[in-house]
Amino acid sequence: MNDTENTQDYVCSISPTEFEEFCMELLKSYAIEEGLKEFSIDHNVKMEAADGTYQIDIYSRFTAVGVQFRVLCECKQYTSPVKRERVELLESRLKSLGMHKGILLSTSGFQSGAIQFAKAHGIALIQVYDQSCHKVSHSAGVEVATDDKDPIKYIEDHWPPYRAFCFTERTEEPTVLFPTTEIVNKIYAEANKLLMEQYGFEVPLSKDMCSENNDYQNKA
Repeated sequence: MNDTENTQDYVCSISPTEFEEFCMELLKSYAIEEGLKEFSIDHNVKMEAADGTYQIDIYSRFTAVGVQFRVLCECKQYTSPVKRERVELLESRLKSLGMHKGILLSTSGFQSGAIQFAKAHGIALIQVYDQSCHKVSHSAGVEVATDDKDPIKYIEDHWPPYRAFCFTERTEEPTVLFPTTEIVNKIYAEANKLLMEQYGFEVPLSKDMCSENNDYQNKA
């Protein structure tokens, strides 16, 4: 595929509720891929603490090493990089509510101070982008398949409209969180079926397909 641009036009145009719901589905798909035990996730939750009532965008629980972990997630549709103060506020909420982990998802990037603070306090930062697939020209001399049988069109139509990058205390550079390996491989597998049906060959798929795709996205 041709190079794509990182934009937030679409993710910034949907409603705040729609963005929060997408973020919840993103985290759910990641949890399923990781095989988290007793995983649950809820949207728009009110929680009581000693210092007041908090509205939580996304609240998640899962079990590991015999212990239940509680995760608080905030979703922000920003057009400018998230400041350190925003991450500090999230960290304060984590302490008040007794959470074990905090995740901040944003349509924009993060200022260096925000990333530094997040790494020091174990807070994950995730950046969500629009995702689009550019059309790829068909080779000369090959009859172009109809849209419903076109493997390239299939990929364009089924590729997730979002991308998410994760900033954590364990990584120097952001890594691609979404689309997941399972989603990418499923799309390519279905496109391969159409490729074989229309042109008589298929592209070999490997378990590293998604990581290669992530490398490509990181360079975009």
